[in-house]
Amino acid sequence: MKSPLLSILFCTVAGWAIATAQVKTPIVIPFTKTGQGHILVKAHVNGVEGTFIFDTGAGLNLLTKKFADKVASLQKTDGFFVGHRATGEAIETDIWIIKDLQLGNFQAANQKTAVLDMEFPIDGLISLMPFKHGALTIDYAQSHLIVESPAALQTMAVASYSLPLQVVDDRDISLEIATYVQLNNKVTAQISLDCGAGWNVFRFSARYMKQLGIDTTQTTNVYARSPFDTTKGNHYYSTTLQELRTTTPGAGVKNIKTTFIDGLIWEGITSINWLGDRITIDIPRKRLLLPRK
Repeated sequence: MKSPLLSILFCTVAGWAIATAQVKTPIVIPFTKTGQGHILVKAHVNGVEGTFIFDTGAGLNLLTKKFADKVASLQKTDGFFVGHRATGEAIETDIWIIKDLQLGNFQAANQKTAVLDMEFPIDGLISLMPFKHGALTIDYAQSHLIVESPAALQTMAVASYSLPLQVVDDRDISLEIATYVQLNNKVTAQISLDCGAGWNVFRFSARYMKQLGIDTTQTTNVYARSPFDTTKGNHYYSTTLQELRTTTPGAGVKNIKTTFIDGLIWEGITSINWLGDRITIDIPRKRLLLPRK
């Protein structure tokens, strides 16, 4: 887990097979974007509507206890899952089953979720797990999530850059995505792609600072204690990175505000919007599709 708000979702293949078999034409799920760049979607959990952050870095779904208490037929299992924040701290949660998860006209059955007793201004998080067996487009320009049909995906692929995607699938329990990028044309790093981080967020392991020639005395250095264990904490070094780009043609940004973190368990974690206004995540084929400019 990358934060205390991280989701915990499990997906059953049978439930998803029903959902994907019905995608004859693309399914559009509208969203709104917060000032920090988070994607907010409406979803029905066993018929109860709530507002959720769609989060590609969450790994698993999450319901707040306040919302879960409203949901009938939410079934607690004997299972549990131990996730980790990006700085390594373990978070353990029980697992519950959602019989019916709906986002607009998209439906997925028998999903699993964490329930956490926490103060949160919305009702939880939706991860990539419900979309594991298909392709999902984030269209920032139109404020849509789009569950792609096979025909639409085939047409799109012809007119797109294809970037290799690494899928972090933990026992059909947790699902995250990553790709390789180059930093200042010196370091190749594998980054977690995390739309739940917000807008234009770039974080990397402090291990790369020496390779990049970054002097810690010339950065803003903040020590922050863990919200879970105040005896522990991490140093956060803020500076400007000259360039970040994908290792294959597709996307890049320059002169970006960047944070290097001691103890980060990923090589890097970034938001996803820097890749462009329209990003297609094709998990079965392990690729990202970006429109050719």
